[in-house]
This record gives sequence, C-alpha cells and structure tokens, in this order.
Amino acid sequence: MPPEKRTKTVKGKALGGRKENRPSGGAPATKKRPPTFLLVIWALAVVFLVSLIYLARESRRLPEPSAEPEAKRNPVELPQGQDVPPSVPTAKAPNEPKPADTPGGIRSPDIPRRAAKVSIIIDDLGPDVAIARQFASLPFPVTLSVLPHQAHSREIAELAHQAGREVILHLPMEPLKRTEDPGPGALLLSMSGEEIRRNIGAALETSPYFDGVNNHMGSRVTRDAQVMKTILSELKKRDLFFIDSMTTNESKGWIVARELKIPTLKRDVFLDDDTSADAVRSQIARLVKIAKIRGMALAIGHPHKTTLRSLQEAAPNFRDQGIEMVTARDLMNR
Repeated sequence: MPPEKRTKTVKGKALGGRKENRPSGGAPATKKRPPTFLLVIWALAVVFLVSLIYLARESRRLPEPSAEPEAKRNPVELPQGQDVPPSVPTAKAPNEPKPADTPGGIRSPDIPRRAAKVSIIIDDLGPDVAIARQFASLPFPVTLSVLPHQAHSREIAELAHQAGREVILHLPMEPLKRTEDPGPGALLLSMSGEEIRRNIGAALETSPYFDGVNNHMGSRVTRDAQVMKTILSELKKRDLFFIDSMTTNESKGWIVARELKIPTLKRDVFLDDDTSADAVRSQIARLVKIAKIRGMALAIGHPHKTTLRSLQEAAPNFRDQGIEMVTARDLMNR
C-alpha cells in the first residue's frame, strides 16, 4: 500500500474511534441516573396501589351490617324527672332471637312485632286487706309488695299467692329524713351485720311465697354500698331478686346487686307521687312511652283508689298499644 494511503487510513481510524464528548485519556464518563427522590415517589406509588388492591379484596369479606333496631343501637334517653332514672336490666335472656326484619329493612307481614314489656309493682301493702284484694284482681299480671310486721301482712301475702300474683317483700330501710318512720323491722346504718341479717330473716318470716325484695324508703341506706353489700349478700343466700325503688338518685343498691350477680332492676316511674287521676294517667302514658323506646319499663304504684281506677281503665289499652304486662321476675328474664 502506498505510504500516503496508509497514513490516511490510520488517521481515519484515529479520528473515527474517538467520541467528541469523551475526554481524552482517563476513565470513561459515568451515565446520568434519575434523582433519588423520584425513586422514592415511585416506590411509594407502588405500595399505595398494592394497598388499594388488598383493601378492595378484604372489603368483600366484611359481614353485612347488623339489622339491630335503631332504637337499640342508639338508645334514646327520655327526660327523667327527679328520682326517675332509666331502667337497667341486668340479665338478658340467652340466645335472644334477632329481629325478624328482612335484609331490605321491611318487616314481614306474617311475623308480628314483639311487644314491649311492662311490669307494675304495688308497694305498701299490709294494713288494708280490701284494697290489696282489688289490686290482686287487676286483669293483668301485677307484683304485690308487702310490708312486714303489719296487721294483715301474712293474710295479704297469702291472698296474693292464691290469686296467682307474684309477691315480694317491701323491706323497710332508713330514710334520709329522720322525721320519716320506715316502720317496724327497718334496716338502719347504725346496725351491725348480724343485726341486719336478723331483721331480714324476721321480715321474710311474713310469708314463704316471697320471690324477691324491694326497698321501702331507705335513701340513707341504699346509697351506702358497703351496707347494701351486707343486705344483698343475705338475699342472694335465699335466692331472692332485688328491685331498687330508687328513692334517691344516689342509690347503689342495683349496682351492688349486679356486682353480686343477683337478678335486679331499678324503677323507671312512680305512678302516683301525685295521686290525682290526671297525674296518674299521665304517668301511665309515660311508662308506655319508655317501654316502647327501650323494649321494657318498670313502674311502682301505691294502694290508692285513683291508682287502682287508672290501671283498671288502662288495662284494655295496653295490648292495643303493643304492651305486654309481665311480673318483675319476667321482666328480668326478657
């Protein structure tokens, strides 16, 4: 090959083998990489998308919303007057059936709505047999509460039992006002545990038919948790339930009873603090309203003629209003 041509070839190779941007000599230039923050954002986006896919799959496995009635999920508290706290049942019937609503929220016309339950206790029975007999003749279940050591306590407890009525002991306890007399055999804060147990035993000798106990007066005693524990422990030994008459909003009776696992309820309404007929009717209407909202309610009345007449008048309407009248024990086992 001629020298001139060979020289050009070598020069061509030299010129063609070098890139314009590559520095002459030394290591080759590094390639540019994406900034770090872009990689982080990309990774987070991938994680976010994976999470969305996972949550979408899991949501398909969630159970259907409960068909529990709105009133039960969000209970409505009625305005309570003085000494009128809400009822708190302590025991619920096991395996209570669920509401018979269809998934769409429409009740089947073939399945009747379950009636709200109401229990009425008539206190202070013992001095007057005639009025006790009239209350025992009411055309619906009623619980008769008999004071101990009264002239006709035994006789009234017996006639109540013979009439098929639930009968309980109206146990006298010390009130807040020392001027008020709770009657013979009352339980006092000053008593020892042995004296309390002895007085309870003497009161229960009035009748073998007592199913439970509620307090007569007793605001000073029922707000003392320790004394109530002594009283209720004795009732538990005798397999008796306890109704807290709630003569004070500070009562610890029903709370201690729950702690001791004694069947218990507390009163919702006094029917006849005002004994006028209009007032009693108004309280009966209030009782029905509470029962419809909560599914149950407990009232306490007294042996007044206006109370008797008002209950006799209301009797035919209870069923029409969706109310089932039951004993205190049945109300606990609803």
